[in-house]
Amino acid sequence: MKKIQIRFVAMAAIMLMAMSVSAQKFHYGIKAGINGAVQSGIAEYYNNNNIRYGLTAGLVGNYRLNDNMMLQAELNYDQKGSHSSQIDTHFDYISVPFLYDYSFGKTYHTKLSIHLNLGTYVAFLTNAEKIQTIDGVEQTTDLMDASHKAEWGALMGFGFRQPVGKHYLVWDVRLTLGLTHFQINDNSSNNKMISVTMGYEL
Repeated sequence: MKKIQIRFVAMAAIMLMAMSVSAQKFHYGIKAGINGAVQSGIAEYYNNNNIRYGLTAGLVGNYRLNDNMMLQAELNYDQKGSHSSQIDTHFDYISVPFLYDYSFGKTYHTKLSIHLNLGTYVAFLTNAEKIQTIDGVEQTTDLMDASHKAEWGALMGFGFRQPVGKHYLVWDVRLTLGLTHFQINDNSSNNKMISVTMGYEL
């Protein structure tokens, strides 16, 4: 798993360095938004009521292959976990997504364009805790030792890109699915997240 993580981060770093060679095709920026996260079985799509609402924010770099296609790498902070009336779980990650982005309809050189993206990511755990209310008293339990320090998964989404001079406003809706389990002794649950973000690219 460590070798996969190192290779993935190295691939993203090489991509970002290659992007900087051609400034006209390379854009970078920031983004931020909200997400709804759950922790449940990978095939459970209808029974996800224990939603934790949190923050997602990060840095974006993309390289345009042509008017319709580009490659994109990101460095994000994601708040995942779950929420119920008595127990909250907080799992926070630094994630590195690597995406293929396709724009249809309008092109990147014209007005508002619609785009689809598909990719993979590796995420590194920065915080894991359970907050439980027992007899009206809130108790916090550290879960770092019981959790995997890294997660690998897939993501897909769609959005809009609006030129503002030579820059861009970007809106994205994205589904993130952890393909590895987040707890060491629990193979029944995965992290899942839907996020809505707004970004600005130079």
